[in-house]
Amino acid sequence: MQTSNIPIIDLVFIGGGHSHAIALKMFAMHPIPGLRITLISEYVDTPYSGMLPGLLAGDFSFEQCHID
Repeated sequence: MQTSNIPIIDLVFIGGGHSHAIALKMFAMHPIPGLRITLISEYVDTPYSGMLPGLLAGDFSFEQCHID
């Protein structure tokens, strides 16, 4: 139930990559009244590609190289 005069705007992100993670962080830091965000992804976490060489070398674990 909408209790204010602010219209609800839906923003849908398809995929959970780096750009969407950054955008979600920015929206969390600076919320926009009435903006409802939905993220659609088949994965629970996403790899951080900059850490791939360290993962392959065994310097980092799977958990250290993924954003949940």
